[in-house]
Amino acid sequence: MKKHIFTIFTICNMLLIFYFSSQNAEQSTQTSAWFLQFLPFSMHIVRKLAHFTIYAMLGFNTFYMYKNYGVKHYVLYALVTCILYACSDEWHQSFVSGRSPQITDICIDTCGALSLILLNMGLIRWKSSQKRFEN
Repeated sequence: MKKHIFTIFTICNMLLIFYFSSQNAEQSTQTSAWFLQFLPFSMHIVRKLAHFTIYAMLGFNTFYMYKNYGVKHYVLYALVTCILYACSDEWHQSFVSGRSPQITDICIDTCGALSLILLNMGLIRWKSSQKRFEN
């Protein structure tokens, strides 16, 4: 059951990224401006923080999706999936009015995904070491 839940979360996460990438420059600016009400940062920082956060969520979802499907190298598969999706997302933006692909965004996306993938990997190892310690 968990594998289906994380598959749905992964697909929804990817659809949300696709939706945000489909916004033209004006719509994207309005979306970022809405977040500025709550975050005391510049527009540039809000945009980069959004990239990091949404790909961190994607990293989390793909990590557990592949893990629950029993994929042997699920950490690697999760990371590669996120990197390829970040690349395809930037390519997609090249077709949207007023938007352009940025290599730096791919790097930020990858760092976001990698952060939660590594965090989850560490938590799993820590939990297993705690179980061994208890026994």
